[in-house]
Amino acid sequence: MTANSYVFFGSEPQFVLIVAGIHESEQGGIEVAHWIRTKLAARKKPTRFGAVVIPDVFPERGLLARADEWTRGDTDNTWRDIPRPGGAKFHPSRHFPPPGEPLSALKKGLLIGRDGTELREAKLTLPQLPEIRYVIQFVEQFQPIRIVSVHGTHPVTRDDLPGMKAQTGMSDDDIKNWDGVSAIKGVNFAGIFVDPRYKLGKDCPKFDLEICKFDPLLDPAFPVQSAGKDGKGTDRRFDSARTQEGRADDALALKAAQAIAKLDPTLVRGNHVAEAVPVVHYAKASTTPEAFSLGDWGPVEVPSSKGLGARPGAPVFTVEVDDNQESWAFLDGVQVMSESGKPLPQPQSPEERAAGGRSRKFLPSPGFTKKFNQKRSEQLQAYAQGIIDTILEVP
Repeated sequence: MTANSYVFFGSEPQFVLIVAGIHESEQGGIEVAHWIRTKLAARKKPTRFGAVVIPDVFPERGLLARADEWTRGDTDNTWRDIPRPGGAKFHPSRHFPPPGEPLSALKKGLLIGRDGTELREAKLTLPQLPEIRYVIQFVEQFQPIRIVSVHGTHPVTRDDLPGMKAQTGMSDDDIKNWDGVSAIKGVNFAGIFVDPRYKLGKDCPKFDLEICKFDPLLDPAFPVQSAGKDGKGTDRRFDSARTQEGRADDALALKAAQAIAKLDPTLVRGNHVAEAVPVVHYAKASTTPEAFSLGDWGPVEVPSSKGLGARPGAPVFTVEVDDNQESWAFLDGVQVMSESGKPLPQPQSPEERAAGGRSRKFLPSPGFTKKFNQKRSEQLQAYAQGIIDTILEVP
């Protein structure tokens, strides 16, 4: 099954690529992408920039994940990674070429490091997932000026915090007194985070390239390291990207978070938008696979010397939706409930259109009525509207 894509033209020629479903455990993120494309389709006036929307990168797994969510209420992390023979897993978010390289660099269809050597996990080489190759081909074909990747988050609990002391600087008393809701700098909560455009220097590490993207000594997402020149952190700044264009990307990420916060501030707690120094970069995560993410690959220019696949770098704005569940306003990508929570007319068959009959409205079953959550729908719409109003509009 091939992932569906939707193209919307803007008033200017540039495009933004919007993808969701890289992790099928994050169905709320997939619904955000569907809201973006339905809202764009309903507009009378185009946005400044066009959009290519891929709402569900792994559609076959998505069908199974939604059936699981319908049964259990949450997919947990069951559908995050993809099993492979021998007990290992594919990590779909880490299936991109090395920064600065085109898709054609993966000559054997295997993931490689920056030095060209084949990457391995559990002694096995890593064939690139065809669904991720599909996304990369869109990037190389459309050459978007920005990329939006929609995901989801699990709630942070008190039990998570002792293992994060080194990155938060929290004491045992701080952890004990935490209210269980407020976002903590140094921990990733829901919000919009950007991998800004950056230069790949010789001193950059093989993986975990954050220090090449922005300066952790200044960044508020790294509260322990960012003590500042005076040791008190007074020169911390949210726009700590290493390059001038990267700092412009940081500023746009903040505008997107602020737009969503106006609709519901709880949806972007991780951005700390009401504080003197907000956050637009990820805090240090737990160990990640030694391979490259969209946020590593997308922002770096692929020079013309690389041949086909050459392109400018494009910042990657990752939307970390608060929690993972959907509202069920869409059933396998078909919208059945309106923005205000009313049943919608369903597409007619050719026979019905030929007979000139009226469209039938979606008839919610008792089971659907119990599942559908209008409040959740409004939350996911807020993310979609914030992206439309900023990432697709701000020059």
